[in-house]
Amino acid sequence: MTGFQNRYHSPSVVLAIVHQNQIIFGEAMGYLDLAQQIPASLDAQYSLQSLTKLFTATMFMQLIQQHKLRLDEPVKKYVPEFKVDGQVSTQEATTLFQLATHTSGLPRNSPADLGFTKQIDQWVLAGSLEKVIEAAPKKAFLQSLASVNKEYPDYQLLNYGNRHYSNLGYSLLGIALERAAKTDYADYVIKRICQPLQMANSAFFPESPNRRGVAKGYFYDEATHDYRLVPPLKPNSSVPAGGLYASARDLAKFISFQFQTNSRTADQVLSPKNKAMMQAFNIGWKPAYPYLIHEGAMLGYRCELVVNPGSQVGWVILTNTTDFDFSRINAYISGLVEPIFSPKPVRDLTQFTGSYRLVGGTDSLQIWLKEGKLYSNYLAGVLPESALEARGTYHFSGPGKGGYSISYEFMPNSISHGMVLNMGQLMWEKR
Repeated sequence: MTGFQNRYHSPSVVLAIVHQNQIIFGEAMGYLDLAQQIPASLDAQYSLQSLTKLFTATMFMQLIQQHKLRLDEPVKKYVPEFKVDGQVSTQEATTLFQLATHTSGLPRNSPADLGFTKQIDQWVLAGSLEKVIEAAPKKAFLQSLASVNKEYPDYQLLNYGNRHYSNLGYSLLGIALERAAKTDYADYVIKRICQPLQMANSAFFPESPNRRGVAKGYFYDEATHDYRLVPPLKPNSSVPAGGLYASARDLAKFISFQFQTNSRTADQVLSPKNKAMMQAFNIGWKPAYPYLIHEGAMLGYRCELVVNPGSQVGWVILTNTTDFDFSRINAYISGLVEPIFSPKPVRDLTQFTGSYRLVGGTDSLQIWLKEGKLYSNYLAGVLPESALEARGTYHFSGPGKGGYSISYEFMPNSISHGMVLNMGQLMWEKR
């Protein structure tokens, strides 16, 4: 951590690594405030910036779970100020699902945020003395929706892991959600997501707070080798896209929530099925198999949250610097923890033995163990008895000829807690 902190000139770095429902490593280095020498901690609040979108996406799925809206509903049903679709039919209209998955074709930011962009550029390039950096007010943002045009085709096919990222889309989604829920967006997220998950140190602020337990943002000037304190951010209309503050310990709870399936509290926030839907359809998440990730970035802050649903491992990294490359530290953490928690190769073949019934049919077959090898009576009397050859942890192959062999793919069934065999393109279940 010291090496990464020094490499990217971050006043502080906070890291929490989670397995299932426990922090297995937590460390905070450096300072929240360089002038006051306030040390960083796992409980210090950092600006999450775009990590807020994960909470907006969770609110979206929660409202679907409550039957207050549908995935495919048009945006203009809730935000009539949205004029992009013009007179297109409901079937062709931009949907809430497209906003949540960055597949709407909308540009990255609203034209109402020109002043916001200029404030950042002027501060960095010209040293202007901005007292606050302010995103577009909600009224100006809504007015801009009459003139926004799509930049890309709907659902444009991209390389795996890429997307046409849109802050505009998530700000728009947040407004639609608060109107559907008939309550303020920030109040909803705190009361219906953060509080049930016991994220007591998470909050939205009208502008970046000046208090002891909150990290101040910094910009490292390569020319002068000095740190410049970044003006506070007033998010306004971009609250659903980047307005949340939280601590590493709170975000560790949010990571654990991604893995929980038998918790009454977690299931009330979002059912396991809806969490799985979020992960599979990239609702809020960016795929980086076997991981799901999301990064937050803004002048003065960089952060990233990573989860692996398979190994039930995840981590969050919080910094208060403008530039930080997470790829190297992610690879380093992954190399340390995944060998410990990833599924180990199967050594006990007896778990595969037994009688299997064709699901939906009457046929059955036997798998047995002899002299350390698996055997099957499939096509007994037609093929000679031969041992199955291991091709992987759960994958075996039967007798072959001319490049053709019978594949046996065993799979622990998380639904029935039994064993399933995929063979001959059919599903067999262990009795």
